[in-house]
Order: sequence, then structure tokens, then C-alpha cells
Amino acid sequence: MNRTITWRSLLFLLALGPLAVAAAEAKTVTIQVTLDRGPDFGQAFGSLFEVTSGDGRLVIGSGFQNAYNTRYRADRHAVQFYIRPTSGERTYQMAELPRPSKTLVGSYLFGRDGRVYSTYGGLKKWQPKSSDWAEVDSPGGTHETMRLGGGLLTFGASRVRYNGRSILEPPKQGSYQLFFYANGHLCFYHVHRNGKPYRLFKNEADGFSLLFACPWSPDQPRVDLAKAKTLRLPVVGETTFAWGQLGGQVVTGSNIGGFYVFENGRWRMILEPNINVSYQLYSSLAFHDRLLMGQYPTGRVFSYDGEKITDLKGWPPVPKGVSGSAREAQTTTIYGGDLFVGVWPWAELWRYNPDQRRWHFAQRMFKHPVPSANITHPYDLENANGTPRNRWGQRVTSLVPSGPDLFIATSAKAPYQWDAEKFPFLAPDKWKSYGKVYRMTMPGHLAAPTIWTDGSTTMEFELQPGQMSIRQDGKLLATTKLTGPLSRQLAGVKSLKNIQWSKGIYGPFTGRSLKGTTQTQ
Repeated sequence: MNRTITWRSLLFLLALGPLAVAAAEAKTVTIQVTLDRGPDFGQAFGSLFEVTSGDGRLVIGSGFQNAYNTRYRADRHAVQFYIRPTSGERTYQMAELPRPSKTLVGSYLFGRDGRVYSTYGGLKKWQPKSSDWAEVDSPGGTHETMRLGGGLLTFGASRVRYNGRSILEPPKQGSYQLFFYANGHLCFYHVHRNGKPYRLFKNEADGFSLLFACPWSPDQPRVDLAKAKTLRLPVVGETTFAWGQLGGQVVTGSNIGGFYVFENGRWRMILEPNINVSYQLYSSLAFHDRLLMGQYPTGRVFSYDGEKITDLKGWPPVPKGVSGSAREAQTTTIYGGDLFVGVWPWAELWRYNPDQRRWHFAQRMFKHPVPSANITHPYDLENANGTPRNRWGQRVTSLVPSGPDLFIATSAKAPYQWDAEKFPFLAPDKWKSYGKVYRMTMPGHLAAPTIWTDGSTTMEFELQPGQMSIRQDGKLLATTKLTGPLSRQLAGVKSLKNIQWSKGIYGPFTGRSLKGTTQTQ
């Protein structure tokens, strides 16, 4: 009887064809990592591992993304797990979600604790089950928060709170702007424009911009400004669109083109600001041992190695049929083990495969107007008498990985209130393309918020036929289906090679310790 069942099973598999046979032979790949992140002082935790399949067709990796996109920092405690085909070929689905605002022409998103939030027009949280946005209270009147150990840092209105208690109050003059906590220091800009335009610094009575780096840890009741390391900036009104961190460095690019680095207890200037030249950095992203930064007006990502900034020509390329000027790489992220970049003013979404070292144009996030190299921004001619003229340029404002998905938001130059009388060329419904949110699903990615532990924790990353999952100390954090060509390629994996612990696309691991094992069965 056993022999009969065996032959019948084999005949059944053969009748179904090669896919069924492949599924029968498929392996379960488990990669276990025991790590100690150490005390949480705002550091970038980096990569856990990266490994190649025995046949060289797949790269598998995991780590904590270190990213900052025009105001919002990626969730430092969310671990990402990916499987990437080395051919560079990917499939994906794009779903349009409800607009977070019925009246604004822009949306900005961020992710915290496994949730996706929309900011402008009131803080709202995406509800996957009901497929809509729900209003939520913003702690302390702000939506800028970050997990720190088991606690919560809250930024806003020149004030900082930790777990609800105030640790920094507003200044008597000017304002504190764009807080960033990293490497044990609370960093921010102190700006007093005195009601005047940008200008070179003359004296404090005329106005100033200062950079602060204040040593602080969660066990301290307040930030001591007397211990802060400060740098007076050359231009009054300098502030930032993006912070970043690379190893022991905290970096920031100002809106006037300055680039400043805090390291070993002091600030230094890498690039001097120029009040007459546009040079702005809108995002930062750890990518192996470098920091990639989205730049305006080239529309490319620049590379920073800890000493110098390098313009990466063709990262990403300029598509045919549009102007090569006034372009801006506003958003960068790692999703599915690939680099994604969103570019203004035609809302281009680009993907870079590290194995083939090749850029792929994913798609444009707007269907109108028809691209043209005769104008710089969409609707330049229709809005020729408007202020600003480039108001209807098209942004990809947010790239937020969450679970198996990538959430993508769009905007005009800013999230203005819609006014049909002023802009009839976008009526009745074209204006609604501004402020849309999309959910991209590309097989081979899974992200999940981790549980903070004061000491070691064990994470398991498992790939099996049609599924990938993440566990922490035996608890299932997230799971998702693995479909399409990637699932079929995984079925052929019999072994792993070239394992790298503590290294990978997210940068080097910075915790106290990490040990790992792999198993294919």
C-alpha cells in the first residue's frame, strides 16, 4: 500500500507539471541571528546579514534602515527582511488608496511601530482592515516622534519631550527647528530671522542661525544647554531638509547649501553655503558603507563617505522627453533589497539593482500632463502668472516600507488648499492626483517593528515555499506570501554561500554583539 501511494503521488506531481515538482523539492531556509543592540542612544543599528543562494540567483538580507526623507526619519526599530533576484527583474502591483485629505493637494507620510501615518490636514493613521484613514491624537501636539529604547521622544513647537516629560523648552528668542537625536546627542537648528530674508550673518541683533549638539541620554531629566556644542552658521535663516548619520557622525545639509558634520564633540563645515546658488539635500540613506543624499537641482543622489561628497552621475538618469534642470531627488529608501528614489518635478519612481548595478524606471506617479522638455515643470505655461510658477510640479514626498508594502505619497510643491477658481486647468478632478497615496507590493520584502530588549534577543528569518516570516524570541512578528517568479526561484535553493554577518545594504551593524546560523532543510 505504501508503494502504491508513493507511485500515485509521483504520477500526480508529474501530471501537474514542473511547478509541482519544484514545490515538492522546495527547501525551508532559516537564518537565526542573536544580537545585542546595546543601550539605545539613537544610533543606526545597520545590517544583520547578507547571503547569496548557492546557485547565485538570489540575495537574502536583513537589517534596520537608516533613512531620513524631508523631515521624517524612518523607524529605527523596524527590521527589514528581503529576498532579491540578482537578475534585477522584479514584478509589482500598484494600488491607489483613498486620499488622506479631501482639500489639500499634497500628502506626507511616516511609519512608526508598524503603522503608516499621514501628517498634513491633521494626523491620520492608515487602517488596513477598513481601507481608510482614521484621525488620531498627536502626542504633545506634534507628529514628529521616535522610539528610543522602550520610550518615546516627541519633537515639536521648539519643545522636546521624553515619555511625556519636558526635557527642552522653547528659547526666549527665535525657534528651535528640525530635531534629530543620534549618537547620544540631541541636534537641532536655533533660528532667529528677525522677520527678514536670508542674509549673511553680521551680528546677533540682526538675526542668526546656530547648530546645536547637546549630550543627553534617557536617564537624564533635562537637556543641559550649557554642555551643548554649537556652530554659528554663515547665513541667517539657515535650516535643513534632511539629517543623516554615518557611523559616529551626524550630518546635516542646510537649505542654503551648507553641509555640516558633528563628530568627536565638535562641528565642522564640509561645504560652505552660497546664498546665490541653489544646492539642497532633501534625503539621506545608509547604503552599504556610504550615505546617499537626494540633491537639488541635479535630481541625483550624492554619496558621502565620511570625508567628501561625490556627485553620482546618472543616479538616477534623466528620462528622455523632460528637462534636465531643476530636478530634485526628494525621497530615498530600501525596499525588497533594491534602492528606490522619487524625483521631482515629474514624480518619477526609480529602482536600482545593486547586483546588476543598473537603474530601472518603475513608473511616473501622475498621468498628466504629457511630459515635455520644452518646460521645466508640469503646468509651467498654464501657471505662468501664478506664484510660485512651479506650484504644480509633481513630488514623490514619501517612500515608507511597511509590512510587505511600500507606501508612496504625492504632492504639488506644497500641500496647498485647493482653489478651483485660481486653477481652472486642473478642474474638475485633475487636482486630486496631487495628494494621492499608493501602496506598492513587490514580492520579496517584509518589515516589522521589533520589541526592544535591554540585552540580547534572537530573531529568525524564514523562507519557505510561498512564504517569508520574521520571529523574535519565538514570537511571530510578521509574515507574508511570496508569489510569482521569486517564489519559483526560491524553490530551487539547495544551499547558501558567501554569508556576511553584520554587513549588508543597510550599513555595518553597530550593536554590542551578533552571532548567526543558517539552515536549509
